[in-house]
Amino acid sequence: MKASFEGGQLPIHRRVPKRGFINIHRVEYYGLNVEVLESNFDKGAEVTMELLHEKGLIPKKTTHLKLLGNGEFKTSLTVKVHRASKSAIAKVEGAGGTIEYISTKPVKADAVAEA
Repeated sequence: MKASFEGGQLPIHRRVPKRGFINIHRVEYYGLNVEVLESNFDKGAEVTMELLHEKGLIPKKTTHLKLLGNGEFKTSLTVKVHRASKSAIAKVEGAGGTIEYISTKPVKADAVAEA
């Protein structure tokens, strides 16, 4: 008898649905509103993911960060994120701050060797 024989009932490999698609390349972004930055950082500070982890504003498992434009923002900051919404860009630049983007594309070994 085969090891997968289940006494005549429908075997598990036929009972379990096999539909759907799992995208292994999907990137999950953690959304952070500008109002959180307003209340936790002083004027002229440089906001990085490491600093946000230390202050407990984003979870430690966060790998990609998107800045969202919810709330008031009047502090001049330099914010380093992977993505930002149009309203967040307008609020940060309107307050005299800047947004620097962190690259999400992997760097090839050949490009590193040439540099």
